[in-house]
Amino acid sequence: MLFYKKYKNNNQHSSGFGKYYARVVTTDSVTIDDIADRMQASCTVKRADVLAVLSELGPTMKDLLQESRRVVLPYLGAFKLGIKTKGESDPDKFSVIGNIKNAHVIFQPEFETEIVGGSRRRVYAMTAGANFKDIEFKNKPAEEPEEEGEGD
Repeated sequence: MLFYKKYKNNNQHSSGFGKYYARVVTTDSVTIDDIADRMQASCTVKRADVLAVLSELGPTMKDLLQESRRVVLPYLGAFKLGIKTKGESDPDKFSVIGNIKNAHVIFQPEFETEIVGGSRRRVYAMTAGANFKDIEFKNKPAEEPEEEGEGD
C-alpha cells in the first residue's frame, strides 16, 4: 500500500494556489539486511549470498559509472553520471577546476509504454500496480481536555 497525505498549496505565485494535492508518506526505511531477509524468503538464495551481492553492487556500480558507462539493472532502471558546469566562452580556457562544479547520478526508471484512450503513457516498473491509501484518519478521536490541577 502506498500511503499519501493531502496538503494545501499556499504558494500565492503558483497557478495551483489554494488547491489540495497529495504527497507520498514514507513510513520507515529498510536496510540491506531487511532486503536480504525478504529476498531469501522468496527464492533459493541464502541471506549471506544476497548480502554479499548487494554489498558489492554499490562499489561496482561506482566504478562502472566513473568509467563513463551506463549501468542498466532489469526491473529497476538505468544509472549514469552527469555533471554541472560553468560556461566558458573560449574552449581553450575551459578547465576541470574552473568549469566543472560537481558530478551527480542520473537515474531513469525502467518503464513500458502503453496506450490509454489514444494517448501514450509510461508505466514505471516500480509503480505498476501500486495501491493508494490516505494516511490521515478521517475519524480522529477527540482530544481529551486537561483536567484541572494537572501539570501544577
